[in-house]
Amino acid sequence: MKNIIIILFSVLMLFSGCSRINKQMQQGKWRGILLIDKTDSRNELPFIFEFSKTGTGGMEMTIINADEKIKADEVTMKGDSVFIKMPVFKDEIHAKIIRNDSLAGQYFHFGSKSSYGIPFYATTKQKNRFSETGVKSLIDVSGRWETTMQPGDSDEYKIIGEFRQTGSRVTGTFLTTSGDYRYLEGIAEGNKFLLSCIDGAHTLLFKAEITPDGKLDNGVLIGGPAWVEKWQAVKNENAKLPDPEKQSSIKEGTGIVNFKFKDLNGNDVSLSDKKFAVKNIVLQIMVSWCPNCMDETRLYSELYKTYKDKGFEFIGLCFESNNYDESKARIERFVNQLNAGYTFLYAGEVGNKQVLTALPFMKDFKGYPTTIYLDKNHKPLKVFTGFSGPGTGEHYEKLKTEIINYLNSLES
Repeated sequence: MKNIIIILFSVLMLFSGCSRINKQMQQGKWRGILLIDKTDSRNELPFIFEFSKTGTGGMEMTIINADEKIKADEVTMKGDSVFIKMPVFKDEIHAKIIRNDSLAGQYFHFGSKSSYGIPFYATTKQKNRFSETGVKSLIDVSGRWETTMQPGDSDEYKIIGEFRQTGSRVTGTFLTTSGDYRYLEGIAEGNKFLLSCIDGAHTLLFKAEITPDGKLDNGVLIGGPAWVEKWQAVKNENAKLPDPEKQSSIKEGTGIVNFKFKDLNGNDVSLSDKKFAVKNIVLQIMVSWCPNCMDETRLYSELYKTYKDKGFEFIGLCFESNNYDESKARIERFVNQLNAGYTFLYAGEVGNKQVLTALPFMKDFKGYPTTIYLDKNHKPLKVFTGFSGPGTGEHYEKLKTEIINYLNSLES
């Protein structure tokens, strides 16, 4: 904490003289830092991004996470300040331009139920995500890792890490019952294992010690000021997650499924409407601030273009805040940025209990996103919880093929 105070004090001193500084930010690669842990300034979350000029003379920011590039083109310059809106989601960066090679300010996260700011600074002087020493890691971490979150706690649960190591550089992700942690990037050196990413919704830092006997121990995941979890992992190429078709479920004896929710124009929409008559329905239970829902929506938008003329309708049921107008604005940004062409409805406040109340035909609900497939009479056929996005590589390709094959089987 003392180090954070010193940094912020120094930033304030720089601000006092900013009128004498050139406010044109350098183009090219930058290294950003989020001081994500208020209790320990050593837990810095680093990320790499680039500034470049647009065709109209403005600036845009491109965040780089492993193989992913996220373009933020809503960059506003006002005097000695820069304001950056992250794409799809509502997170923003507000910073002062200290010099053309230095920024300092806040990263603001806007969740459905909580919002907070994280101290942020950036410079062009260091190009690597994590500081590298050149020390060879005790083991090559490439492979599949059975990961225990909150080990020994009553809330203990399992996820799976999959990593690829080249030299000291590590890329990969963690697979969970609801999806994955998307594109992570970092290093393995000596006994240090470090991964990070930001994508507009996630701000993630994974740390662990590599033990001499080949384990990952004393791990910590920091996702925000109030999200800190312990973890440990062992290599296990046979590690599996629970069956995604056996997580959420429909009550036995459920016949025709129906509901009534408001669309983004404030109109009531029901499955009994003419638009959905005699149509197979892909019902997506989602939230607009969920990166896995974003990845799923990108795929569903692509599939909708093909299957809307084959007797299918896709519907996104969005669970947000308890305020329609606030939720509508969030959903509209999500839909517009993804250019999603299917139907999206405001279904109520986020929460597992709220889902079961809004959709009384459901027996269990385990997480976002969850997809329910309905036949042309709107009777439930299958429930699938979670979505493995493109950051999971072959798992995404396999899931995409399975979804397409299943839709094709319903065409007749």
